[in-house]
Amino acid sequence: MQKTKTLPVRELLMPLPKHIEEKDGVFRLHHGTTISYDPHFLEVAKLATEQLLCNLGGEDILFKFQEELNEEAYHLKVSKNQIVIKAGTKSGAFCALQTLRQIALANDNLIPCCLIQDEPLYSWRGFMLDCSRHFFSPTFIKKLIDAAALHHLNRFHWHLTDDQGWRLPITGYEKLITVGSFRTELNYTETTRYGGSYTEDEIRDIQEYAHTRCMLVIPEIETPGHASALLASYPNLGCTKGPYEVQDRWGIFEEVMCAGNDEVLTFLQTAIHQISTLFTDPYIHIGGDECPHTAWQRCPACQKRMKDEGLDSAKQLQSWMTSKICKMVEAEGKRPIGWDEVLEGTEKLSLPSSLIVMSWRGEQGGIEASNLGHEVIMSPNTAGCYFDYKHLDSFDEPGNIGVTTLEKTAEFSPVSPSMDDQAKEKILGGQGNLWTELVTSARSAEYLLFPRLSLLSERLWNPQDLESFETRRTSLEKKLTLLDIQHYKGKSH
Repeated sequence: MQKTKTLPVRELLMPLPKHIEEKDGVFRLHHGTTISYDPHFLEVAKLATEQLLCNLGGEDILFKFQEELNEEAYHLKVSKNQIVIKAGTKSGAFCALQTLRQIALANDNLIPCCLIQDEPLYSWRGFMLDCSRHFFSPTFIKKLIDAAALHHLNRFHWHLTDDQGWRLPITGYEKLITVGSFRTELNYTETTRYGGSYTEDEIRDIQEYAHTRCMLVIPEIETPGHASALLASYPNLGCTKGPYEVQDRWGIFEEVMCAGNDEVLTFLQTAIHQISTLFTDPYIHIGGDECPHTAWQRCPACQKRMKDEGLDSAKQLQSWMTSKICKMVEAEGKRPIGWDEVLEGTEKLSLPSSLIVMSWRGEQGGIEASNLGHEVIMSPNTAGCYFDYKHLDSFDEPGNIGVTTLEKTAEFSPVSPSMDDQAKEKILGGQGNLWTELVTSARSAEYLLFPRLSLLSERLWNPQDLESFETRRTSLEKKLTLLDIQHYKGKSH
């Protein structure tokens, strides 16, 4: 009998597992393959029947519970007649399933015999999709979640509010949907409106889909800047009381939430309470980036707030607001996350220790935050984590003004050589961000995300270099094609 030819397992996977032993032979996955499972892994086994097109009942694939394995760790043993998966948690069993699914996709359902022992380097392995600048359907969001989870990513950061649109309902503030979720596109001579919003049922459905894939969902509402859509809906929440409009331009706008107005705090209290109820995972992102202070410096109410609170600058006023918002989030049993600007103006008011800092303006914000004792998520725009940037510096490439080559992403590390061991322990992991000012379609989003998101996933799981990626690029592109995901196929640098 002619021996079946197959690629080595290490050429079929991304991220690459920590430990692989190649064995002789293959397991053939087919429609008659059966799955058995420990009761801990019922949900994962059911998902396996969908993703591998198998059936519950026999023991061709066996999910076994092994308590001593760490969170997200798994052992996978493939012989010619059986596949045995061992894990101590649902997330570990799920990661094993995704490893198996990757091999099946890349190798025509032939699973080379092997022994894999695996677990991640970092706990926070995320991606962010901006749905404010351009609206993306629940169907597409699920597609992205599934593709990200296939690569062992486990955090979906959902950017839901900004100057160009407010995308989620808040009971008692219905104009956020009727007014704030739509903008007039000014580049047309006729009146053309663009926008949309997600219903509570759609949000719950997306969360359930993500949770089935062991992914947490982190909603972001921007505070106190990037607030044009909010102010257009409720002008009383701004310093000048309007009129305001949902912006059709990109950039930073001077009109922000009025820090001297108690109605703003009432709104935020209500919004955070409802968001905390609707979103069941432990985190809420409160924004905090790119907030001009021009309006505050001219606003009598903001100036009075500064005087009453003994603050010396508008930056300190933003820090005061950040602390107030963090306490609202904490009161709901959640942890706040903020962009690295939250570190500014904190000379008098230190930030709550629960606040997680997301460092985007390079690494320095994350280094400073870790030195102050804050946990940190690294997503520096200068180090391969911004996927709205072009793949190459070329007029022929879509994307924003920056460049994030595959090589740059392949060099990313959440920790810096300048950090001491204590600071490094504060680094939860990293994240890739897709801002969508210039991303008008789902296909464009896919092209900008992949394969950079695949590369980033490996940097957060078991870091490999660009040369290693190139040996596996053909199999990765095969997987992405089978999943109907557009992806960049050009040069790496």
